[in-house]
Amino acid sequence: MSAIQQSRGSSDDELDRLSTRGTELNLAGLADLDEPPHSKKAPVLAREDEWIASLDLDAFALELKTLGKTLAAQQGDADVRHLDKIVAWQRACTAFGVATMGLVAYNPLAIFALSTGVLTRWTIVAHHVCHGGFDKCETKGRYNRFTFGVGSTYRRCVDWLDWMLVEAWNVEHNQLHHYSLGEDADPDLVERNLANLREMPAVLTPLKYAVVAFLIVTWKWFYYAPNTFKVLSLNQMRRRDDPRLAQWSKEWQEEACVVGSWAVWWNFGKYFTNVDFFGRVLGPFFVVRFLLLPALVAAAAAAAAAAAAAAAAAA
Repeated sequence: MSAIQQSRGSSDDELDRLSTRGTELNLAGLADLDEPPHSKKAPVLAREDEWIASLDLDAFALELKTLGKTLAAQQGDADVRHLDKIVAWQRACTAFGVATMGLVAYNPLAIFALSTGVLTRWTIVAHHVCHGGFDKCETKGRYNRFTFGVGSTYRRCVDWLDWMLVEAWNVEHNQLHHYSLGEDADPDLVERNLANLREMPAVLTPLKYAVVAFLIVTWKWFYYAPNTFKVLSLNQMRRRDDPRLAQWSKEWQEEACVVGSWAVWWNFGKYFTNVDFFGRVLGPFFVVRFLLLPALVAAAAAAAAAAAAAAAAAA
């Protein structure tokens, strides 16, 4: 049984300890974790999983640790230069989108550029940085997981401004998701989160497709932002030993949280208030992306039009 498997059911502090040890940046720590012998009771495996019965798990773990140490030792300036290049392209896409968004009423090119900038900042830059991928590289603290986007709204705006709160992402994704991939403790377990949708009767199939179509274009702010914030709230409640936790079942705590807690306050409202959620999580990205940037572009366009009109009148 691996160290990660042993952590299931342990305290939140133990989960935090593992989250800082079991990475490619701290591989030496893995060898110190006590590993009890494998259980002699062989589990009943599904046919598609029978291959694992003949897999040498100890040898596989050793290969992974060795590979991780080798790759970690190869990190250096080239990795930072590559990340800087990705960041430059990301910023260029965003700048291009902002500069062209006001040219016509509907500009698909600007939409694509802006969305590419947001996606790249999340999936390529923030994802790798928040996993600690550049902690050991000389980046002058720019890309350190303990400071990147956390601590203040200013740092979030500078480093990674998205629908999700960075601290919430770090707990939900880095800890719970990766340490319980595809298991009940995984907050992103699609089979569980969409069970009600999947189990709808066949007569409601058109409704299923409508819901899926809705989620495709809204899932990040409708599901991911509130669910990651819920996980962060639960994490903080465990740290302060909140007595309410004893009243909530494990299934209730694992239930996916979506936008709409004002309508089902008896359920998701227990984790956070709507003022806190919209003020801290959704608000900053919405204000900057959908209010400030368009307002600045509109003001610049108006100023340019006024200058052109004045020049034409003078001529």
